[in-house]
Amino acid sequence: MGITINKSKCIACKSCVNICPGNVIRSDESGKAHIKRLSDCWNCMSCIKECPAGAITLTLSPKIGGQGGVLAVKRNGNYTEWTINKADGASVILVTNTDEANNY
Repeated sequence: MGITINKSKCIACKSCVNICPGNVIRSDESGKAHIKRLSDCWNCMSCIKECPAGAITLTLSPKIGGQGGVLAVKRNGNYTEWTINKADGASVILVTNTDEANNY
């Protein structure tokens, strides 16, 4: 597992840089997100949830997404859409309401 930063989607907003608890995401010379050593990443997904451009994804373990499965997150107002794109081409989408996420 590990994150991938798509530089072509990155809008250089620094949201991921500011939210990363491990302080491993930095801005490169063009201002875009960059991670020097992927092994330093905690895989906490804070950056993925915070990225407004959907430029950061998480490669999933084979048990979750199959070999090469990827998790992407997109926010739309009070809703967060979690999409698992499996290696076989199948997708699973889960939508959560952020206003209700902490209700027990």
